[in-house]
Amino acid sequence: MLALSDADDVPVFAQPEALPAAPEPVKARAKTRCRTIEESDLDAVIGLLRAGFSDRSEAYWRQGLARHRAQPLPDGVPRYGYLVEREGEPVGVLLALYRAVEGENGTHWRCNLSSWYVKPEYRSLGTLLDGFAMRDKTVTYVNVSPAPQTWAMHKARGFKTICAGQMLTLPWLGRHRGRARAVSPETLALLPEAEARLVADHVSYGCLGLVWSDGDKAGALLFQRRGIKVLRGRLGWLRFPGLQLVYHSADLDLAACLGAVGRHLLLRRAMPWFVLDALERRADLPGRYFPGRAPKFARGPNPPMAGDLAYTEIVLFGA
Repeated sequence: MLALSDADDVPVFAQPEALPAAPEPVKARAKTRCRTIEESDLDAVIGLLRAGFSDRSEAYWRQGLARHRAQPLPDGVPRYGYLVEREGEPVGVLLALYRAVEGENGTHWRCNLSSWYVKPEYRSLGTLLDGFAMRDKTVTYVNVSPAPQTWAMHKARGFKTICAGQMLTLPWLGRHRGRARAVSPETLALLPEAEARLVADHVSYGCLGLVWSDGDKAGALLFQRRGIKVLRGRLGWLRFPGLQLVYHSADLDLAACLGAVGRHLLLRRAMPWFVLDALERRADLPGRYFPGRAPKFARGPNPPMAGDLAYTEIVLFGA
């Protein structure tokens, strides 16, 4: 704008009005979201898991996920678990292995929460991932391999202890009753159809399956081969070859069939012992209890009995 003064008609420039201050640039808010893992995410998921668990190979993860994929799940039930993304990039993963369990009160869902990992720079998003994964109160969530630093956190979140230690038992010292035989079409025919399918699945995963029978009674036992820590030395734990009981029929009296099982393991497998999960020392089984070894936790309306590890990461992925 141009203006003239009354005194000397000398043109002067009027002072412009002050311009409003420029607004501070608004920082774009980073987009974070949790979602279910899809088939197309598996390469990224395995990459995250290998970063978090460097002692596990790519084949280890692919084999376990393939075994889980073969289990039938209806639409709407997460197949593999959950991802947390930052700006579209996967930065965290939590495997959630669902299975339908047939019990006395009908069929219910059990979910094995496994293999939690979030990149260090996004570690604060871990609680978001956990909360997203455990929203359904009708599902029973289990953790069968919790890291020691998470035990107190599990209890604070409402998880109950379903295994407080492990027992090393010498089964051949137990009561001898009935007969234990290897899994075969003949012995599977003694079991209910659903349980026979469960046993056959686990034998295909590499578990050792036995069927105990006595008259019209029959039940199944499943063992996984593993090294048993027996003595700690300067170079680490001394391990003996052994077996872990990962499943037995719910109505099977383990003490009653122990001698027959022990005789079979000793004569056919040259295996004098196995370990099993327990809440406390079992006086009806010969052996030694180790409190605090490999505890396991569950939260929800239908917690499994101690030692029921069917279709969990322990058998799907291997020890």
